[in-house]
Amino acid sequence: MTSMEKNTAPVNTTGAIQKAQAGAAAKVQAGSRQISNAAMTAMLDGAGYKKRFDELLGRRAPQFVSSLVSLINAEPNLMKAWKEAPQTVIQSALRAATYDLPIDPGLGFAYIVPFNNKKKDETGREFYQSEAAFVMGYKGMKQLAMRTGCYSRLNVCDVREGELKKYDRLTEDIEIQFVEDEEEREKLPIVGWAGYFRLVNGMEKTIYMTREQIEAHERENRKGKYMGKGWRDNFSAMAEKTVYRRLIGKNGLMSIDYQRVTDPASLAAAQAIASGQFDDEDTLPENTGVIDANYTVDSDTGEVLEGSGETQQ
Repeated sequence: MTSMEKNTAPVNTTGAIQKAQAGAAAKVQAGSRQISNAAMTAMLDGAGYKKRFDELLGRRAPQFVSSLVSLINAEPNLMKAWKEAPQTVIQSALRAATYDLPIDPGLGFAYIVPFNNKKKDETGREFYQSEAAFVMGYKGMKQLAMRTGCYSRLNVCDVREGELKKYDRLTEDIEIQFVEDEEEREKLPIVGWAGYFRLVNGMEKTIYMTREQIEAHERENRKGKYMGKGWRDNFSAMAEKTVYRRLIGKNGLMSIDYQRVTDPASLAAAQAIASGQFDDEDTLPENTGVIDANYTVDSDTGEVLEGSGETQQ
């Protein structure tokens, strides 16, 4: 468990959360199907979470809580998760706050995703409970990388037919001769994607994935029988995100706080906090049932795909 994950541990029991939620709900107008900022604040305060949000976000804590309220009110499935397992919604929000990432799904940094989790009651009967999970978006990962101030180069690009001359998997030496004529290059099929970064201390990392590897990766991690909407609509963009996520998630440096490039401590801080702690697959928990929200989450990139029109198992 990483130091950041420890910070997201619950500060009180589920019973205390539900008790505080019941007390806050009593303050909401009768018949209302939405929660208010006051009700949310009262619930967080009663369960002991408000202090933690204040510690993480300072003066921005009320704004963050307000965005959480708006998010829950706007998404029926998240509202259902709030009613059935409020602690999962709060802990997901707390994790986003720990990373200092906004939870507005339109921004693409972090998402609080509702899902149905299969459980068993005391008699052994199976049932689904609506819960929520934190999913870091592609932009969120880029943001954490940028905050380190440790990168002098960071990029992912496609490789066209005939451009790859050599790639050594062991030493990661790669030789690519790009076609300079862009019009001619666009006519060539994409055979793979390369990712590269160089830190300010000179450390380098290169990865290369063929189209076949990307396709196999997509099949292995899809939630249903068919390719997701994001992959169907823009395979190349999704492939770039997958390579970027693997490059940074497994080998790169990420940090919660902004650092100065000229500060020698930035390298040590980034390495201590973030080296290798994010997995390539940021998936939902096991035993996940049908996700019938208005959006689905791509497990490869953490991106939320609006209006997929598909039921995910």
